[in-house]
Amino acid sequence: MSVAPVPSDAADPLADAAGRRVLLIGPGDLVDEVEEGLEAAGADVLRLGAPGDADVREALERHRPESVAIVDRGDALPARHALLVRHLDEDVPIVVTIFEPAMAEQVRERVPNCRVSSLADTVAPSLAGPCLGDDILAVLPHDDGSTTAVRRTDEGLEERPLERERERRARAFATAVFRPYDTSAALFFYGAIGLGLMLLFEVVGAIIVLDQKPPDAIYGSAKSLVTVGPNEAVSDGPSWFKLAVTASMFLTLLSAACFSGGLINRLVDERLTGLVGRRAVPRSDHVVVVGLGQVGLRLCLLLRECGIPVVAVDTEQHGENVGLARRLKLPVVIGRGANPQVLRKLSLDRARAFAAVTPDDLTNLQAAMAARAIAADVRVLLRAGDGEVADETRSLERIGEVRDVHRIGAAHLAGLALGIDATGVICTDDGPELLLADGGRAAFPLPVRT
Repeated sequence: MSVAPVPSDAADPLADAAGRRVLLIGPGDLVDEVEEGLEAAGADVLRLGAPGDADVREALERHRPESVAIVDRGDALPARHALLVRHLDEDVPIVVTIFEPAMAEQVRERVPNCRVSSLADTVAPSLAGPCLGDDILAVLPHDDGSTTAVRRTDEGLEERPLERERERRARAFATAVFRPYDTSAALFFYGAIGLGLMLLFEVVGAIIVLDQKPPDAIYGSAKSLVTVGPNEAVSDGPSWFKLAVTASMFLTLLSAACFSGGLINRLVDERLTGLVGRRAVPRSDHVVVVGLGQVGLRLCLLLRECGIPVVAVDTEQHGENVGLARRLKLPVVIGRGANPQVLRKLSLDRARAFAAVTPDDLTNLQAAMAARAIAADVRVLLRAGDGEVADETRSLERIGEVRDVHRIGAAHLAGLALGIDATGVICTDDGPELLLADGGRAAFPLPVRT
């Protein structure tokens, strides 16, 4: 397999950033870090937290920005202000953050010269990388459906194609089928197998012992199986065969009860997991993702795109992203990611990685500690940057790999606001680096928190 080094950009894309006037709109920690990144690059930033229409109009007239960045956790505020800015100024470049794909497409179509980005899309590659290997910084998806891995080597960074591991995927599929996650699926599956085996036993026995023709044996055994009537030929058979058929009747009754109970439960209850296919909960060589917010959902989808079995854990059964995950056939388990019972049922000891990516740092820390207690050798990834430990992310590295999502997202958004054609970000030991559209990369002056 050929290995291509990640090229460094010869020209400094930040050379023209000094003095660039940027209007930054939005509240919260992420916007604070975008502002910090813009100022570190030498831009002249005017920040508006939660402005009204008049405030935006005044800022455009007074500051005369060369670009406008609108950043928020939700989608409504960026879309609203993007329309307003374009109404007031037909030419200024706009950068907005929007997660929902349909709304993002509408903004692209209706707001000219507007770059739509998503924090989840930006940080998912940097989160997926450590889930697959200690030397992988990021996993980059491409338009043709392929994925590449940016790896850390002794010579620097290298980008190489990410191969799908067919053998491990086949094993993961087999264990998901034969070791179902939920009780109803196990009852349904093994009840159906039991019924099939009992039918096969009686058919073979009728052919060999009772000397029946196959159609008669199948007909008589099926009648017995569904309790329509007995196979009358059994009455004339040897005593040992009668006893064997009697035992099979009780086993058939038990299998039928299991099958019926599992079937009814799966038809009546609202299911977030399946028995086979994409919604089956993987039991080995998988990644457990705790938190199905915007970032967690994007991470799950990227891992699945790489051919990695994945299961998500969330506390909200009727959350918006849980419903979206159901439509996308993504297995979701409802429960607390720090609950040891839930993690054991998810076969964490046979997982390849555990990722805690809820929007709360302390929740992620608690989940990661619970994972370490159950599976000491599992690869652990923590999302940080959203809560009380945001300024001390390096202190969490004793537990697992840490990714400050706001720091990564801020570098990308600040780069776009500065007019840099950045397609993504990778997180290196020296800080975030922008991935450029021409294939190069550029260090951004926003160091990782220490």
